[in-house]
Amino acid sequence: MDELRETHISRVLLKGDRAYKIKKPVTLPFLDYGTLERRLGFCRDEVRLNRRLAPDVYRGVRALVPAPEGLRVADEAAPGAVEYVVEMRRYDEDATLARRLDAGAAGEREVRAVGERLAAFHAAAVRPAEPERAVPALEAMVAENFATLRELHVEDERLTDSQALASAFLTGRRAELLDRAAAGLVRDGHGDLRAEHVVLERGIEIVDCVEFDPALREIDVGLDLAFLVMDLLRRDERLARALVSAYREAGGDPGDDALVAFFAAQRALIRAKVALLRAGQVDERDAARRRADAAALLGLGQRLGWRVRLGSLVIVCGPAASGKSTLAAALAERAGAALLSSDLVRKALVGVAPTERAPEDAYAPEVNRRTYAALGRRARECIVHGRPVVVDATFRYRADRRAFTAELGADPLWVECRAPAAVRARRAAVRAARADAVSDADAAVAILQESEWETLDAAPERRLEIRTDRGSGAVLTAVREALDARLRAAPR
Repeated sequence: MDELRETHISRVLLKGDRAYKIKKPVTLPFLDYGTLERRLGFCRDEVRLNRRLAPDVYRGVRALVPAPEGLRVADEAAPGAVEYVVEMRRYDEDATLARRLDAGAAGEREVRAVGERLAAFHAAAVRPAEPERAVPALEAMVAENFATLRELHVEDERLTDSQALASAFLTGRRAELLDRAAAGLVRDGHGDLRAEHVVLERGIEIVDCVEFDPALREIDVGLDLAFLVMDLLRRDERLARALVSAYREAGGDPGDDALVAFFAAQRALIRAKVALLRAGQVDERDAARRRADAAALLGLGQRLGWRVRLGSLVIVCGPAASGKSTLAAALAERAGAALLSSDLVRKALVGVAPTERAPEDAYAPEVNRRTYAALGRRARECIVHGRPVVVDATFRYRADRRAFTAELGADPLWVECRAPAAVRARRAAVRAARADAVSDADAAVAILQESEWETLDAAPERRLEIRTDRGSGAVLTAVREALDARLRAAPR
């Protein structure tokens, strides 16, 4: 059965075991298909470039020539061509990685195989003549994307967060990106590595690379991989980790976790822009679906940005009622991180319900050490499984800090919360009156803990002191600005 599909730049006719892709005669800000000659050239480029990853799918370029019944497919060199098409083998769309993941018919094994295939592809891909141009091209792409999102009336915390992160990160790590380009990590890649473009019908075939603009392909290999990382993050974070792990084990270098997360965040924001643009071109029902998709992608971009800021482990500490639990919960929510609380761990150790008051001996030094050691083990387990962690605890004694860090291989970021004694006493009194309160610290304890505080030994670059005697939104903004300032000032 014949079927015609259409996008804003092409039409695809599905006929029997073949697919014929026709480029529309359009001129847009990012491509020019305006003449027959240009469309022929891009058809040739599409076949040549896609044969790198799917040689059996791309059969060649064909001409459309007049015939009594309308048009017929002929050899590319046939005289009188009125249009040109890319002829492809028609593959089973249920065999794409996207469809198989959605159906539960693929998992980590298949994703790891794709990661290995992409590492080999990038290793063999051509190095551009001027690889350093990829860095300003990335900066321009990021700037254009934020500008377009604002033109589309996206004005909220998610975009503000993401734009601040992008500016700081690109400033602080620009030298690293240039070094990666000089080291051969900018290659002529795919440019559109989505799960729907990965076909598992006959081994691993990857289709639909970007042919119309080399600058969208000649990019850092980490940025190329990040499109699929982002796509997998939306389904299951374990799959995204499996992809990156397999890519690295096969010799690929996508950069550290922060760089991969940054690249994936930018890919999410680009897809959000595309979804919003398409929402303005379709009927209202489809538009509502696309707007919802854009909202989810904007949220993912924000979440990945916070992971770049915070790293794998954050400790939010300070005396009782210093605002640490409120801040820890907000940071965990923004980053999609696990939230671990010393109050909950302590009460579980001594067999007390979360909202039940623990006996006085539950706060003895030996119980403190056990509590912090257990916190450390739980944090380590999360990190091993690739999930970032935010820990909410006072950490006022050095012995408690040693008990916690002895269980870890990670270097925490310490966020020390500070508020005047009167503020803490008032907060503690209000909390003590609540039936659902987990903390046992009353106003007297909140005041006492200030005098018991032992100075943090963390290096200055791993420690942040935050005033919390203001609204929660202002506190979170202060944390964001402080962390972005550090990112911006990274060695260049």
